[in-house]
Amino acid sequence: MDDSPEAHKPHTSSTTSSAQPITDDIFESLDRFSALVRNTNAPEGQIQTFCEQMVATIPTVDMAGVALIPERGTTPQTVKCTDARVLEIELDQHRVDEGPGVESARTGQRMRVNSGDVTSKWPDFARCAESVGVSSYLSVPLSIDEVQVGVLSLYSFVDHGFAEIDGVLLQVFIAAVEGAVWKSRRGEEWRVEIAGLRAAMKSRGHIEQAKGMLMVVHAITEDQAFEMLAAQSQRQNIRVTTVAAEIIRALSGQTGF
Repeated sequence: MDDSPEAHKPHTSSTTSSAQPITDDIFESLDRFSALVRNTNAPEGQIQTFCEQMVATIPTVDMAGVALIPERGTTPQTVKCTDARVLEIELDQHRVDEGPGVESARTGQRMRVNSGDVTSKWPDFARCAESVGVSSYLSVPLSIDEVQVGVLSLYSFVDHGFAEIDGVLLQVFIAAVEGAVWKSRRGEEWRVEIAGLRAAMKSRGHIEQAKGMLMVVHAITEDQAFEMLAAQSQRQNIRVTTVAAEIIRALSGQTGF
């Protein structure tokens, strides 16, 4: 509720127009914030860079990829990788619904296996992946605020099972990828929230303008003007904001508006 002195002044057509600069200032602030969100150093590009850095930094890693879960309970989708063969491997996993990445996404556990383990655990996937030549797999769940959001997968053509990977170094990369995913998802949440706020403010502005017009044309109170809008909305079975927009269009051509 607005308890400012301005809120208790009688509404007229001029009152509506005087509020416009305030609305413009808020829209301008929202536009500036939207631009700030859009320029967050491209989180998706950061994920790609982190994958490439893992291959360059960790000697036992030949390929890397990140698969994200769009919504809880849905199939992970590979969003970034260092080699087209990663896409092939992960698509095969999702097609047969088994493999280290699928298992890590399903259980939230780290999966570190060599080619022999893959053959015994997931024979269908092993047959699919045989032509690629990967011998060691490491899939690690990615989480934000204890909610699993994806899987980081590392691949090697050597049958060592990633036993010698420095756990601290790997954890640094996991934290970096999780941070980039968090930034990307929060950025999208902010964009949606800003769009919703802009729409709500625009709708409110239309309603206030239509009420002001009705008050002048019919010499009625603010409450009576809103009742007219609500009644028209019920009769036509459309939103009050739509009724307000129609009234604005209808009355804008009359003298004084």
